[in-house]
Amino acid sequence: MKKIAQLAVARPKAVIAAWLLLLALAVPFALQLEGALKTGGFSDPRGESVKAQRTLERAFDEAPNSLLVVLHSKNGSVEDAVAPAREAVRRDGVSAVTDRATHPEWLSKDGRTTFIQVGFTSDNTTVQNLVPDLRDDVRDAVGANVQADVTGAPALDYALNVHSKEDVTRAEMIAFPVLFVVLLLVFRSVAAMVVPLLMAGVTLMLTQSIGYGMTRFTDVNSLFTNIVSMVGLAVAVDYSLFIVKRFREELADGRAVDDALDRTMRTVGHSVLFSGLAVVVALSALFIPRAMSFTSIALGGVAVSLVAVAIAVTLLPAVLSLLGDRINWGTLRSRKTAGKTAGKAVGENAGEDAGKSGATGGRSDGRSGGRFSGRPGLVLAGLVVLFAALAAPAAQLTLRVPVASADILPSDDSARIGMERIKQDIGVREMFPVQVVLSADRDQADALLRSTTDVASYARTAPGADKVQDVTSLGLPAASLAKALADPSGLGAGERAALGQLWTLDGDRLVTRVVVTPGADPDSSAAHHLVDDLRDHLKDRADSAVTVRLAGATATGSDFDDLVLRSVPLVVASVALLSFLILLFAFRSVLLPLLALAFNIAVVGASLGFLALVSGNDDHSINSVTPLMLFAVMFGLSMDYMVIMISRMRESYLGGLSHRESVLGGLARTAGLVNGAAAIMVAVFASFTSAQISIVRELGISLAVAVVLDALVIRRLVMPATLLLVGDRVWGRHRRTAPRAVTPEQAAAPRPASGTDGDEEADANARLPLAEPTLR
Repeated sequence: MKKIAQLAVARPKAVIAAWLLLLALAVPFALQLEGALKTGGFSDPRGESVKAQRTLERAFDEAPNSLLVVLHSKNGSVEDAVAPAREAVRRDGVSAVTDRATHPEWLSKDGRTTFIQVGFTSDNTTVQNLVPDLRDDVRDAVGANVQADVTGAPALDYALNVHSKEDVTRAEMIAFPVLFVVLLLVFRSVAAMVVPLLMAGVTLMLTQSIGYGMTRFTDVNSLFTNIVSMVGLAVAVDYSLFIVKRFREELADGRAVDDALDRTMRTVGHSVLFSGLAVVVALSALFIPRAMSFTSIALGGVAVSLVAVAIAVTLLPAVLSLLGDRINWGTLRSRKTAGKTAGKAVGENAGEDAGKSGATGGRSDGRSGGRFSGRPGLVLAGLVVLFAALAAPAAQLTLRVPVASADILPSDDSARIGMERIKQDIGVREMFPVQVVLSADRDQADALLRSTTDVASYARTAPGADKVQDVTSLGLPAASLAKALADPSGLGAGERAALGQLWTLDGDRLVTRVVVTPGADPDSSAAHHLVDDLRDHLKDRADSAVTVRLAGATATGSDFDDLVLRSVPLVVASVALLSFLILLFAFRSVLLPLLALAFNIAVVGASLGFLALVSGNDDHSINSVTPLMLFAVMFGLSMDYMVIMISRMRESYLGGLSHRESVLGGLARTAGLVNGAAAIMVAVFASFTSAQISIVRELGISLAVAVVLDALVIRRLVMPATLLLVGDRVWGRHRRTAPRAVTPEQAAAPRPASGTDGDEEADANARLPLAEPTLR
């Protein structure tokens, strides 16, 4: 770290040129990222439903991907539009076109709405790319009096990709102007404001090019771009804020540019390294579920954090080295005033009186914490009750990934309009049945038929089941059914076709299915309960030689939700353990890491409780991805505040002040910096609440609320109250039996620079690799 920073200072032009060259090479690849991203990934690739679906596609020759062309007549019958629509959808890759001729139930009762199912042999990405052209061709073919919309899984995925890009663009257009204002208020200097924004722009562009490279080796979800913008803007601007602020303070103290940068990078630079490591560690835990959606989030978060740290410790010091005193260019105050108060963070004036008491060596008389310092136990108890009340609604949350719903899309999207038209006029329950897939060796036909009969019999009585179809419901006499299954040549064409959709030979195994139509929509609680009930009972009713699995959209969603719930303990444990070890190494204390974990869990619980209150649906359901992502991102980002504040308090304590003076003085002298950093994060996350994609909106809301609670309540009230209550044993092996006396003259004297004559322990502490950016 030291050698890298020294290189950036010694050869700034070469370092900047290298980064500019890298940026120029990266731009073409970054621009290709959108087309290389995939959608989906909200399924358990090792789940029972995925295996069952592959069996169905292989055994019954079902198209792996299909689109639904929804036709709705504005004036009368839609019948005349079916034939031209069928012709319009035909193109390379289409394997089957099915309509109301073979499925009369696909026509609404008033005859004004129907849909055509178009099966494709192509992969999902190829079918996605066909959606806009197919939709335009159908609309041209049916005329202006018939509304045509294309929906189905590939169309929903296509729309998700389009709106995801729009969300990122819109959020960045909102975030950058807000950051412009916030940074101008923080720095009171145009030059100091521009530098972090430039660093953020370079960070995002380079990470997007890295993302394109990742798509060459693995599937990457469109959520990649959202997490890159969310986390990237937050950490890149915050890290630049910390470094630029400390650099300006060192310049204001009269130090030369090189000396100011050296001191800045030895303190704040190491804090940035630590903060980046914490974010990387926390987001890496999202690799645990091994699902594409979580993996994409982890890849994006880890990549952008590493790039942001690399830029902060190389490119940024090189830029500052060339700028020197010109970092104060465009100051909004007089030069005299600016020199005294350069870098004061927004909100710091709120703690001005407290800061005065701590300005001389960090000593405080307690007035800075007057609201809690006298009765920390009482204040802490009240805040614990408050956080418990905020977190309580989280117990009502239902984690459910929408797999057969278009609600995740904006209301005016064609794919959503088409799906809701089917749901309203025809019904979607029969389109998304729960399918019980049974298979056995070909010499176990009798066992398979007995199992199928027992399974179907139970399914007809299962709570939430509406209709059940299987080989025993085709109307064939029971005595002749086994013979017909072995040799269907004696059946009529219609009976053979119906039988072929329910019983077939797949290689050396017989495969059959029991189709259960739920009595509620596929994403409803009732449909999920039906899946759970069938899984609990059906395997016991099948012969030991028969394999039983469930397929269908609801079963796929249920498997993903179960994957998330199974992953929660591992994700939480891994993040907690690694964060504990990092903080243990940083502070040489066991209590501080434990307190950090408790604070972060309280924030995540409270923000989830708030999300439950604003979820806007009866069962308080949110996307399964949201809680784990909130936990990982918040754990990583909140380390910034923890390191800055605790390090400052610890430095004061090791410098000879009492525990109480260290806590209150450190709080007063870091409050402004935390406020500025929090304002930046809130601005970034709040910009994503305008997203059209519901999961992105959920994340924006919950992260913005979490940052506000963390910065304004946890760090300003809960943490100092807890530290005062616990006492100086919180500092571990560095705890003193009694503080050293410090005279007013000693306290007022400037602290000696590292390496000069002065207190050896204070000087050693100044060289700690994880020292925070100190407010002077």
